[in-house]
Amino acid sequence: MGNKNNRSACVLQGLVLLFISMSFTAAAQTLNLYDAVNSAVANYPLLQQRQAEVAAGRAHVNTVNGNRLPSLTLQDQLNMGTDNSLQGAYFSLGIVPSTPGSYTNVQNSPNAGNIAISLLKCEFYTFGYYNAQQKEAKAQLAVNEAHLNSDRYVLTENIVSLYLDWLKKYRLLQIQNENMQRAQVILTSIRATVLSGLKPGVDSSTASAAYSDARISYLQALDNYNYDRINIATYTGINTASLVPDTSIIAPSLLQNTSLVQRSDSVIAGHPLLEMYQKQYEQQLADNNTISKKYLPRFGFDGATWLRNSGISPAGNYPDNLAYGMPDSKYNYLFGLTLTYNIFDLKHRHDELVEGRYMANAKQSALQTQQMSLNAMMQQANSTYATTLEKLKEIPVQLYSARQAYGQQMALYRSGLNTLIDVTNAQYVLLQAETNYVITQDELLQLLYIRAGLGGQLDTFLQNFKR
Repeated sequence: MGNKNNRSACVLQGLVLLFISMSFTAAAQTLNLYDAVNSAVANYPLLQQRQAEVAAGRAHVNTVNGNRLPSLTLQDQLNMGTDNSLQGAYFSLGIVPSTPGSYTNVQNSPNAGNIAISLLKCEFYTFGYYNAQQKEAKAQLAVNEAHLNSDRYVLTENIVSLYLDWLKKYRLLQIQNENMQRAQVILTSIRATVLSGLKPGVDSSTASAAYSDARISYLQALDNYNYDRINIATYTGINTASLVPDTSIIAPSLLQNTSLVQRSDSVIAGHPLLEMYQKQYEQQLADNNTISKKYLPRFGFDGATWLRNSGISPAGNYPDNLAYGMPDSKYNYLFGLTLTYNIFDLKHRHDELVEGRYMANAKQSALQTQQMSLNAMMQQANSTYATTLEKLKEIPVQLYSARQAYGQQMALYRSGLNTLIDVTNAQYVLLQAETNYVITQDELLQLLYIRAGLGGQLDTFLQNFKR
């Protein structure tokens, strides 16, 4: 009696689970591949970070353009202090105040004075250093833009792959659901024959175990499906709780359309993953060029004007009233051409250029490595695509035969002409055929998008799945 109640409860749980699954599928709306990719590209934080870096790169170009501007410094001082000068030279080190004047052996009293200064400094010829800085800044901007395009491409690839895997697991979930229903039908049929004494009781126990195994497989498939569904929601920002993937993309007319993606034997030159390495290499060359100009001589123009007064009279007398030194009394100007060149910087220039050349060689090798890797991936995809397409044409024959065999074995069992083992074997073969069909379709879709991405046709590929 206890076993009968347990079996009844098991059957009831299975029917409830099946009802929930059918209700979910009926009520769910679809999320197509095109919308999933666009939503991820619009919302993923990494791309927003890259876009901010591109904006910062443009701002840096404007900053570097401002390096050409001359320096004009204005200053006005009101000073009070002593004027005790000594003969002899010294290094001011930028912190020792000036005390000009003749030597005196008398300790002077405080006096007041003022000075207003304007100082202009302009480097008008730097042997291309400023131009090199601008090119380096633009090369860095190009690297930032290449990073953005590369990450957008990688994100698109990830979303397409994840979506196709989600679609595969959704269809595998349906297959496990149908397999669980078949197990339920077998179990119900066997119980009727066992109760009537036409079949041994062991068949009922075996069928019950097979049903439990089918139900466990269904629950595992449901867990796998939800795992991908949650990942899709994380990337796209879309609530996928009531959404299912668009199964129309597995239509034979679409999958077997050889013009969906044009064949290409090599990766396009402007592929985003190659472009990133190319721009990094070019940025290093621009950096090396800047270093080569950095330590060259610089020709400049310096000009200064100043107004000054001092409380000390021309005779060297110190007035009692400190305000005597406030009005300006003298005006001066000074202009000159300058040549600045540090001979010992030649060593720094040599060392930095050696380092830069090694870095350029490394980045060029990285570009070549990526080129080889992507070309190999393209060749593998082209090779596998042909065989996968042939498999996809053959599997429907296997699937049709497996369904026929299952139906025949089930009819024979009900007529008492075979055993439960024959039925379960046919059920297993049908399950494998259905699973192989889904997996092969997924493999073909994955190969199509790989070929599309490497051949520069990813946007065109996605347009086919826009609804």
